[in-house]
Amino acid sequence: MTPPPVHVVGHGLAGAILAETASQKGLRIRVSDDGGPSSSRVAAGLFTPLTGQRLIPSWGLDEAYPVLKRFYPMLESSLGVSIFHECSTCRILRTAKQREEVECRKSVWAQDWTAAPPPFKAPFGMVEVQGGGWVNLPAMLDALKKRRQQRGEWAGPPIPNECTIWCQGAAASQDPRWKDVGWRIAHGDVLTVRIPGLSSSAIYNFDKFLLPIGNGLFRLGATYDWHTATPVPRLKGRQELEEALASCLQLPFEVVDHQAGLRPVALARVPVAGPHPEEPHHWIFNGFASKGVLLAPWMAECTVQALLTGEGIPKETLSTRRIQRQRDREKTRRGQAAHSTHPVRKGQVKKNSPSAQ
Repeated sequence: MTPPPVHVVGHGLAGAILAETASQKGLRIRVSDDGGPSSSRVAAGLFTPLTGQRLIPSWGLDEAYPVLKRFYPMLESSLGVSIFHECSTCRILRTAKQREEVECRKSVWAQDWTAAPPPFKAPFGMVEVQGGGWVNLPAMLDALKKRRQQRGEWAGPPIPNECTIWCQGAAASQDPRWKDVGWRIAHGDVLTVRIPGLSSSAIYNFDKFLLPIGNGLFRLGATYDWHTATPVPRLKGRQELEEALASCLQLPFEVVDHQAGLRPVALARVPVAGPHPEEPHHWIFNGFASKGVLLAPWMAECTVQALLTGEGIPKETLSTRRIQRQRDREKTRRGQAAHSTHPVRKGQVKKNSPSAQ
């Protein structure tokens, strides 16, 4: 029996990887995209095994990393496009606390930097984080869209009752069907800068990232702003990035481009995937924030497995569980708010309390 088609709505990083994974597993695919702004075309496409100022392993690393190492080289080979670039990250430690965290959290991924030191102010030293790199997301998305179109899989809007997986990015926060997941939207500015004399052999991280993209150019990012609702580059964001780079880099630089995007951040801080509790033919695959390159291939495999067998999605990411928990929290919050608007005055006895009987 031929399985019904799966309609993937949204062809950013999440939607493209999910559609490709489903296609590899033999599912019939229809893909649509409204052509609106996509943070995936602004994002640097970084992946790293360690995250944050404390250099702790990313959530899901043990499961996601082997899939990443398999998925992108296979995709690169099948598309005939260079997209997957592995390189170490030179982590410039900015504070004594960061140095203390590194010393306390010895990791197979992170070692003291032993090569010639790059031209950064680093009073607390440098660490080499191995196992990272970046994916050229615009090149990947363009090549996958072209292949979908050639196969006749690029489609119009979803058909009623069609199995539909929503990969809308930040737009999910405004979708009545998915608003109960619980979202925060992070605006991010990214600059392209020219830095003559800086080696392109590593990614540099000094609480911002500096990613070499060739010809003396680097992507510099990113900011996090929780109060900007449109993907418009902000002067304040540019200033923040320039000041951060100038305070650390000991070379002159020139800004040649400024872009911005909106990242969907689920309140639980991990992705969300699976069916809607009241509309089981509608699914979601979203909320990867800055971890999409690392987590999406593994989570796509989990989601396709769930489509085929009903199981496979990690429970902390399961949409039905996340939606119910968020609804429960909202119900509790509303109850507390209602209670606080009717305080009991001193000496007043609540109606129906034991002392009022």
